[in-house]
Amino acid sequence: LDALLEESLSAGKRGVSVLDAKSQEYNYDFTSALFFVTTFLTTTGYGNTVPLSDEGKLFCIMYCLVGIPLTLLLLACLTQRLLPWVTHRPLQYARAHWGVAPARLALYHALALATLISALFFLLPAVAYSCLEPDWSFLEALYFCFISLSTVGLGDFLPGRTHGQAAKQAFEFATSCYLVLGLLAMLLLLETVWELPQMQAVMRLLSIPLPSQQGRLTVLPLDERIFTEDPLPPTTAEDTSPAHELQYTLPTATITPEQP
Repeated sequence: LDALLEESLSAGKRGVSVLDAKSQEYNYDFTSALFFVTTFLTTTGYGNTVPLSDEGKLFCIMYCLVGIPLTLLLLACLTQRLLPWVTHRPLQYARAHWGVAPARLALYHALALATLISALFFLLPAVAYSCLEPDWSFLEALYFCFISLSTVGLGDFLPGRTHGQAAKQAFEFATSCYLVLGLLAMLLLLETVWELPQMQAVMRLLSIPLPSQQGRLTVLPLDERIFTEDPLPPTTAEDTSPAHELQYTLPTATITPEQP
């Protein structure tokens, strides 16, 4: 029995359905490969499909080292392209026609965008998964959506495990599209929240001002300045006058000829 279970688990990692007797052995089709690549590059990694050979593990290391930064760069570029259409232009239109205060209008827009994204990428997918997966409750489906878009990817819930081969491929393709679109929507929401005037005020409150921001003092490097006055601190009121402040001048290089 232990050998049978071990063989079943090994077959499951290779993509062979153990519960479905009509399924045929296969390694990867297009949808399975797309799902594998998407979960790797988005750093979700459900862990249901893993490389077994040493060559496959080495390839995954090299592929992730190149693919993950490029994926993050692509998502960042798409976010910057979509942000004017999603955030900037609606705010400009509302300010021009409604006359609402900019800070309050930006906050209302962020709340509306968060509500819309929560409905489109959390509540509606959770309802769909709970209907398509008979063993899942609504809470479990919502839990799967949150774990997926937060890129935690525990892998304890995964759609399509108890279905046939065709349904499993459809679930994998739909989940791949859901991950990419959902992460893009989350980045848009985070960027919108980051640009809120209230958020910028909080960041200015928590940030520590740099010395260059207090008086704008510019100091030359030590090897390019000399003191023209005694660097000791002033002891009398006359010493604190502007005429007695420390001054900096560039050093004058002198060349003394070598004595014969």
